[in-house]
Amino acid sequence: MPTRTPATDAKYRDRARQYEASASRAAGRKLSPIEVASHLMTRTDLAYDSFRQNRASLVAVWEEIANLSPENASECRAAIKLMYAPREKLKPEPKRQLRTSQCKQKGIEDELDRICYAALATKSPNRQSLVAYLQAGTLAGARFTEWPTANFGPAQVTGFKFQLTFANGKQGNGRAHGERRTLLWEDLPADQVRFLTMWIETSAKAAQEGRYETLHDTLGDFMLRVTKKLFRKDKQRRPTLSSVRDAAVARWKQTYVKEAETEEAKQLGRAVVAALMGHASDESATKHYARARKGGGKYPTPRADPAEVASVLRRYSTPHFAGDDPAPPSL
Repeated sequence: MPTRTPATDAKYRDRARQYEASASRAAGRKLSPIEVASHLMTRTDLAYDSFRQNRASLVAVWEEIANLSPENASECRAAIKLMYAPREKLKPEPKRQLRTSQCKQKGIEDELDRICYAALATKSPNRQSLVAYLQAGTLAGARFTEWPTANFGPAQVTGFKFQLTFANGKQGNGRAHGERRTLLWEDLPADQVRFLTMWIETSAKAAQEGRYETLHDTLGDFMLRVTKKLFRKDKQRRPTLSSVRDAAVARWKQTYVKEAETEEAKQLGRAVVAALMGHASDESATKHYARARKGGGKYPTPRADPAEVASVLRRYSTPHFAGDDPAPPSL
């Protein structure tokens, strides 16, 4: 299920329009796309996340213009290419506290049983569904939007017993290593198989009936009510539905990257984590998700399909990935 929605496109257009206007005001005249790109590339006062957000917005808008207006395509594509060229390193940011997602990740596995028991103690008709989602999500680390595409069953790769596949949620953004990703296990506890099966059936049925977004909102509200009671004095530690993905990725980083003994093994480990996450490169696996963390022994660590790991490694070895930026989208 792609994540580029009309609302996302509208946000990109607004941000791009604001940046173009700001750059033009600074120059005292209206700037061309290439000049706007040059302006962004020479900014050393922007935090890295701000740079990425502005670049993503401008790329989305200029891609749209290039597709709709052939006479402007050459200039727009040249501007996009410029924004992925090597640039002066951004000024290092001062040390800051953990991001909210990292704080939530630190507590979700430790508190998961407590949250599940609290949910089951309510009279909510959604209590079983929430518990199944939390357990399945902590095991598989999937985005909520991806579950209706899940397919769980016997492994098709020698040496493994179970296989879980998803349609990559970021494929519409050019950020996925392919249309689907695969998680493999040598074995799974019976209760985890039960939770996976139950949640996949629940999500598929809701999607077929056109009420999956409603289910997301309902479970999110239910989760908030439960965690408000459990974390009265610590709002920052309140997990959300997305916290289970952070927790899963943190375990995978611990296994495949943190515990690797050589730099070569660490690079391979980063590619494995990226493949399990569905990412086209290891950038998000290393920079933008929760830190490696031990724990979660009852959630067996999956293995990635070797072909998907190889895809990540091939893309990471291209010149665009020699630095800290992802490759530009295909034009």
